[in-house]
Amino acid sequence: MRNADYEKLIRDDPALVLYMPFPVLVISVPLRTQERRFGALNLRWIPPRPVDAEEFRYLATVSDALALDLQTFIEQGVAVEAPFVPLFVSADEPAAPAVTAPAADGRDDWQSAVGSSVAASTFVYQLLELASELTAAVRPRDVVSIAWTQVARPLGGRAVMLCLVESARLRVVGSAGFPKEAVRRVNGLPLSRHAPEADTVVKIAPMFFETAQDLRASYPGLDRDEEGQSWAFLPLIADGRAIGCCVLVFDRPRRMRFDERALLMLMLGQVGQSLEKTRAYELEHALAQGLQRGLLPRSLPHLAEVDITARYLPATAGPNVGGDWYDVVPLPGRGVGFVIGDVEGHSLEAAGIMGQIRTAVRSYAAEGHDPSTVLSRSNRLITELDTDLFATCCCLWLDLDTGGAAVASAGHSPPVLSDRDGLTTVPDLLAGPPLGVDPGAVYPQTEIELSPDGMIALYTDGLLDARRVGPDAAAERLSRHLAEGRTRNLEVVADQLIGVSPPQALREDDAALLLLRYEGAPERPHRRVARASVQRHDLQRVGHIRHVLRDLLHDWDLDVLTDGLELMASEVVTNALIHAQSEVDVRLREYPDRLRVEVRDSDPHPPVPVAFVGPDEPGNQEAESGRGLLIVDALASAWGSSPAGRGKTTWFELDIPPSP
Repeated sequence: MRNADYEKLIRDDPALVLYMPFPVLVISVPLRTQERRFGALNLRWIPPRPVDAEEFRYLATVSDALALDLQTFIEQGVAVEAPFVPLFVSADEPAAPAVTAPAADGRDDWQSAVGSSVAASTFVYQLLELASELTAAVRPRDVVSIAWTQVARPLGGRAVMLCLVESARLRVVGSAGFPKEAVRRVNGLPLSRHAPEADTVVKIAPMFFETAQDLRASYPGLDRDEEGQSWAFLPLIADGRAIGCCVLVFDRPRRMRFDERALLMLMLGQVGQSLEKTRAYELEHALAQGLQRGLLPRSLPHLAEVDITARYLPATAGPNVGGDWYDVVPLPGRGVGFVIGDVEGHSLEAAGIMGQIRTAVRSYAAEGHDPSTVLSRSNRLITELDTDLFATCCCLWLDLDTGGAAVASAGHSPPVLSDRDGLTTVPDLLAGPPLGVDPGAVYPQTEIELSPDGMIALYTDGLLDARRVGPDAAAERLSRHLAEGRTRNLEVVADQLIGVSPPQALREDDAALLLLRYEGAPERPHRRVARASVQRHDLQRVGHIRHVLRDLLHDWDLDVLTDGLELMASEVVTNALIHAQSEVDVRLREYPDRLRVEVRDSDPHPPVPVAFVGPDEPGNQEAESGRGLLIVDALASAWGSSPAGRGKTTWFELDIPPSP
């Protein structure tokens, strides 16, 4: 095949570059006898060379002899199967063992001889190792790691970079061995720019440069001397199109043989398919997770009578998210409702059903219905949705004036209660069936009383691995943690409960927790609370927040805390405004011995306090302007960050000095 013919063939079908990455000579000779047709004997030469008529006649003779041998084997009762043969045989490899006829006892020595040749093939071993590892890859960074260990390093590469095409630009998925400046230079590179990374994608053509001088000759002004001495720019193909490129760098001049280049393209074909698969997985997972998080409450109500926090952890071991949810619902009059539920399964449908149930519960609760009626009506709704999924749900309606509560459950675990002395109880609920099972189901309601300073925990099965250990054992573990945390900060207790859930890598189910502490009926002295907000990106508003806090502490006779509070609040609010694409909510709550400040935003990543380090230090780029958080860490009596709804809550506390 001439170069011109090869280029035209690749233009007509780009996917062929995976199987014929370079011009190649292919000869096919029929493998048949008068009685049978076995297939064809195919030979390839890389690079192509001239073949004369004498060689054709010789190949036909070999093919006829091989077909007769196969016919003889079949007549002797020997099974004939296509052997697994090496993909490439280099001229410097030792010759394969001589092939003999099968022994009289029927052993297939011919197969054994071919098998020994296959075992010696490094190429086939590399392909099998690569395919085996790529099968287990679930994230693009996994593919990058495999490309480094199974492709770049075996070929003597010093660095590898994988890029994908997004909106006519290259996005670096990951790299190994490249300096940060090299990655930044390629990330976001337009495909229209004259650069080797873009050209290999646009032209769907691998490019090899044996020396840095060769690279500069083809791309004048391109300075890559600091990164390597030999380069390979290769398109990544998936579904018949170029989806990105791979950049390989060697630290010495390197000339790759044709068989090595062909093997490299075959391996990168697998890498490209795996990258496309993992990218689709990440997009689907992000869509499902975004849908579920979007249906969770963005923030929780700020009430003087009850302190509330919540946690949600998505499943990580499976491919999709589930339908766990929680909600806090304002009720007519002086009441508030707490809801937690779990839709069966892990899929987009489960998340969608969750959203519909949550909307129904809020609507029926706003109409003034009790928990029993809310569950009955929600049950009838889900049975009419024509879905095979069902859901469990628990509703607790709390009267803020009396501390009385009404609880009903649709197949869900009952809440766990802990009083101020650490005594825990689990209400004896007569639960109805899950929602969506029986349209005429009845959900009995139980009345309970909450003691001042007592805690209530509503949770789903994934929190304490209840499906594995059993509901009783899970409730016992939860009771123990509530009792131990009766005097602790509510956020700390919630973090400890999340900490005993299954490890992230093994979490097969979603986990939701709704935790509250009832402060007491109105006749008790109320702890003062306040709230302020800042529109997103409104950094000028931070100064206004400082003035609000100063005036508020003056009204509360806490001027002694003003300087520290202003400084810490400025740092935390500024961090939230810089990194969160949402309004920032600032909340204050006074306790007898401390003042608590919460800053809530929509960015789920926790803030990281770091000391000043050089620009190349690991982790410095991930720090959320963390130098200011060192101030918070130094001045606050306690501080932390916890996931809350769709984002996070960063909180800190200041001890209130005793009155003189």
